[in-house]
Order: sequence, then C-alpha cells, then structure tokens
Amino acid sequence: MNQKVKKINIALKEFSPVVLKSYFFTNGMDFPQGYRFNKRYVYDYEIEYFTDSNGSMLIDDKLYPIHKGDVAFRRPGQTTQGIMQYNCYLICFDLIGNSNKNHDLYDFAKEQEFQNYYINPVLEAIPPVFHPPIGEKYHYLFEGLLKEFINPGEASPLMLKSYILQLLAQLHVDVHNPLTSDAVPLSPHYSTIKRVVEYIRKNLSNKISLNILAQVADLSPNHFHKIFSETLDITPNEFITKLRLEKAKELLVKTNLPIAEIAVQCGFENTPYFSSVFKKQLNTPPGEFRKSHSYLG
Repeated sequence: MNQKVKKINIALKEFSPVVLKSYFFTNGMDFPQGYRFNKRYVYDYEIEYFTDSNGSMLIDDKLYPIHKGDVAFRRPGQTTQGIMQYNCYLICFDLIGNSNKNHDLYDFAKEQEFQNYYINPVLEAIPPVFHPPIGEKYHYLFEGLLKEFINPGEASPLMLKSYILQLLAQLHVDVHNPLTSDAVPLSPHYSTIKRVVEYIRKNLSNKISLNILAQVADLSPNHFHKIFSETLDITPNEFITKLRLEKAKELLVKTNLPIAEIAVQCGFENTPYFSSVFKKQLNTPPGEFRKSHSYLG
C-alpha cells in the first residue's frame, strides 16, 4: 500500500459513488500472449469485468490468472500490471464523490492524487479477483453503466451511482453469502453440493435428514457433512433452517395463510417449534413480523 494513501473507516450510508471513467477494452486478444502493460499505481477505485481472457494480472505483485467472467476489484494505493491476452470492461470511480476529478480529462494511467482507501466490511470482503457464480448479472451491469456513461442524460448521475452500488452489493453477496444465489462457490465438490442444494430447495416442506442428503450426494453421512460445511461455511441443518425461514418470511408478508399452515409449508414439525426457531433467529415472533411488514389498510 502506498504511504501517501490515507486509510479511513466509512459507513455504508456514506457511499455516494461518482463514475470517473468507463472503458471497454476490445483488442486485448490481438496482443501477443504474455505481453505486459506498464506497471502502474491505482489512484481511484477500479472494477474490471473480463469478457475474454487467456491472461493474468499482477496486483500488489501477486499474480492472478484471469478467466472469462472474472471480476477484478482494485483499491487506491495498490499497484497493478495487466498481462495479455484479455478483453474487459473497466470502471474507475470515486467512492464518496468528493475528489472533484474531471471525467472528461481523466486518465487512470497518469500520475495524480490518490483517493482515500476506505475501510468498510462490504469492501473488505471483496477479493482482488473473483469468479462470480452468475456472470450474466455483471455483464448486464457493466454494459448498462458504459451505455449510460457515453450517452449521458439529465438523470445519468443517479443511474451511474446506482450501477456502482449494485456492483458492490452484488460482489459482497456473491463472495460473502453464496446461499442467496442458486449457485455455490467453485470447489472440487461443486456439482455434488449444487445437486444437494437443488434437492433441499425443492423439498423444504418435507422432512430432510442428513442420511437423505448423503444419499443424494452419493457419499457417507459424515463425509457429506464435512464437505458441505467446508464448501458453504454452514452445516446442512443450518442451511435448511435458513432457507425455511426465508420462505416463511415471504409467506408471512405476501399471504394471509395462518401461521400454522406456513409452518407446515416450510417443513417445521409444529407451530410452537416454528415460532420458537423464528423468534430465536429473528428476535421477533412470526405474528409480529407479519404485522411490521404488512400494510393492513
């Protein structure tokens, strides 16, 4: 980290990003394999999405192989060097919108003042290079931001701000909480765990035991429990309870079903047990949750 960069703690409510530049690098696959760009400092926040790649990247002198669909996230004060071949979208932005840099004159490769390095759990969770489970989401956001940047209108500052916030939020969700998507992190057991996750989602109203899940995975119960917990950083039972509570919250808010019926549909043994688990996890009973999230007219 460059010593000229200040590290400052920041709250999420202070995020007010301004896009400084949006690029689409299209001829990287025409470069010789292994061609290196000049090593440079990162002066502002940068997010890159790779549409094609046979290359790699140095970030703070650590080498990262780059694959199609990867996202790179770089912070002020880091050093970086691109190693061909790859094509990519690149966005440079001011996280809290106070740098007063002119986007018409902005050049990420030219020496300039460093933006502050902001410390927040959402940012700290994002690694330098990450392979998202669903790359189409990112392609949509990068492409939408680029179009808005090169075709600005009266509401463009708001649109651009929203794209950056969506990218940061999506990265945090995919990195830190893979259970919110239908995919699981890349691992040697990807296909096995994905098959089990799909089974759980389709059978939440039924009794789901460790033995049943182990059979779905074609593994012994002990070995299955170990690889599931290591892959998703949560036990099978905790995962099932999480999904059941998510479904219960939706039914409480979106329907008028009795709480007893919701308990059955979400796979809980009985209403008292459902209410106990719900209150323990969310610090409020199901009925109070429904009242606080429903408009009664």
